[in-house]
Amino acid sequence: KCNPKGFTNEGCRGIDKKHWNSQCRTSQSYVRALTMDSRKKIG
Repeated sequence: KCNPKGFTNEGCRGIDKKHWNSQCRTSQSYVRALTMDSRKKIG
């Protein structure tokens, strides 16, 4: 199953295991950056 966000609650799943970690870390970092930015704007 594919996840639009590129990661799931259980972990990150990519097409290839070699890119699995890199895609996971990039996605999480990107989401965290947006979350922090949103909190700063709202708060």
